[in-house]
Amino acid sequence: MSKNENLGEDNVGENINNIELTVKEVSNIIEETPNVIRNWMKELKPYIPLKKNASGYNVFDREALEKIKLIKQLHREQNYSIRQIEHYFATGGEAYKPTPEKGTDEILADDLKDIKKELSMLREEQHNQKDFNQELLKRLDHQQEYIDRRLEERHQKLDQFITEFREVKRLEAAASEEKKWWKFWK
Repeated sequence: MSKNENLGEDNVGENINNIELTVKEVSNIIEETPNVIRNWMKELKPYIPLKKNASGYNVFDREALEKIKLIKQLHREQNYSIRQIEHYFATGGEAYKPTPEKGTDEILADDLKDIKKELSMLREEQHNQKDFNQELLKRLDHQQEYIDRRLEERHQKLDQFITEFREVKRLEAAASEEKKWWKFWK
């Protein structure tokens, strides 16, 4: 009978306290893959009392094997995550107590409150935007009136200047006809 078969039975004898099992042997005993065992060893290292053999490999004694079995039970049977298992060991076996989840009614009520709050904010923003737009339209109307008034004043001044300029040119032309240089001697 092999070492693994001995450990799988309830009556294993006196040699159970002196065992040194490799990762592969432990994986066969608890029916998990070696990669899963190595992952647990990596993630939960402070809580698994591993030893090194003469070759430098990690080996499991009885206490480490019991911890691995407990990890499997918590992880596979009770659906604990690695973090929950870590909490379990860190608190000396206190079960992880997840925060209670909200019921559908509570979730919908919270969502409805959020939607109402957001709708109220949007209405207020819309009202503020409407007031701003009205004020902006008033200012644009005043500005357009100012521009129209200034353009009209400019056109009037320009028409007046053109009229005065024509009058000056007409007077100059009349004066120059009266005093032609050849008529100067007459």
